[in-house]
Amino acid sequence: MLKAHYEKIILLTSVLIALTFGLLLPLFSSLFSDGDFGPLPEDSAGETFFFSVSDAGLQTLELSKDTGLMPGDTITFVSNEDENEAKAFRIPKVILENRSMLTVVFGKKEIRGKLMSGTDIVLDGSWKKLRNPLEIASEKGRASIPFPQISYISGEKLLAFDEPIEEFDSEEWRISLHQPLRAESVDHNQTKTDRVRWTKPLDESGDSIYDLFTPPIIYLIDGNLTTSLPKKVEVLKTEKFGLSLLSFQKKPYRFKMRGFSNTAPFFEDMDPTIKDRRLNPKTRMELNEPYRINTSGKPGSSSLIKTTDEDENKLLMVKYFKLEYMKDEKTGGVRPVGRALVQDYKLGGKPFEINSRMQEVFAGDNKIEMSFSLDGPSEQIVLSDKDVGKVLEFGSRKYLIKEINVEEKSLLIEKRSPPPNNPRTEKLSLP
Repeated sequence: MLKAHYEKIILLTSVLIALTFGLLLPLFSSLFSDGDFGPLPEDSAGETFFFSVSDAGLQTLELSKDTGLMPGDTITFVSNEDENEAKAFRIPKVILENRSMLTVVFGKKEIRGKLMSGTDIVLDGSWKKLRNPLEIASEKGRASIPFPQISYISGEKLLAFDEPIEEFDSEEWRISLHQPLRAESVDHNQTKTDRVRWTKPLDESGDSIYDLFTPPIIYLIDGNLTTSLPKKVEVLKTEKFGLSLLSFQKKPYRFKMRGFSNTAPFFEDMDPTIKDRRLNPKTRMELNEPYRINTSGKPGSSSLIKTTDEDENKLLMVKYFKLEYMKDEKTGGVRPVGRALVQDYKLGGKPFEINSRMQEVFAGDNKIEMSFSLDGPSEQIVLSDKDVGKVLEFGSRKYLIKEINVEEKSLLIEKRSPPPNNPRTEKLSLP
């Protein structure tokens, strides 16, 4: 019997071995990968788009890259499976988020900086008629740009729709942007040749305070000949600036990962006041659920509690979680590592990663320590790099923070003293 079916048995055995090898190969490759993390999926990191609802109840669409889309432009969703299947929508409103980075083009000028409006700005079809100017804090200082002079605004924006549109899945659809060409103002005289004109010198008359034979009166002042005596200059004593920079360093994030399950991470609250209130610092974070600080919790309750998207006090949300097996360099074996993508609503900006291997998490926030020192005792204060536009008061002096440069670790500050002293601006940096 074996001889009669020998070839069939060999063929069946070969097929089973090939199937087993194909199923186990991906598992072995993931278990024994090196210690480098691979990139998180594009849609999880917000590198495409996602829909949400604004505080005003408008459906919004957030894009991952800078665009020049303005109200009245068109956005098109194209199917990944069939490029002939596309759905286009007109954009009625654009929301500029406070402290977002924007590039503003007006006339033949362009400025890039942070929006300093205090609140989000909603633009509609008549946005050029807005009376209040656009306040931008750039590296060169703060600028107020009237809306009628603006050609367009580029940056990361929220697109808002008065009537809800179909919500597309970023894994099944991609976005095609249609933006009308925005022609710069054309100088119709550029084809003409400017003619060089000779101009008369300021003074060709040869007039002088001296006649031909009038002996001039000449003074010798500090080794130099002059026809007039120097004016008496009154030297006023200048008060020292009175504000100095002590330190500029990264501020550790309040939360870090302390364990995880197969589907969710556990965050630990590092705020020291949590122990004083006898709250539980450890919270199991459900995906895509907003959380806020538990301000009135009883002892033993978690320091973070779930809330809603409409809550103004919402703090953070875990948008994505992934479990990976990484090689342990010390033991030579493998161990699981949890990786979470977190959106902090107070810090703003793009989502950032927290994983179980991080001893400290840095989310882009910086701690700035400064010191007031004039006549009398000194006083220390702590600022954040988000405090551009803040006014500090010390005695009868006011200090306006005009610019904070994180890369240079410097601040541009204007001091305003009581009359008769004029405003004085200085750049403070570490030695």
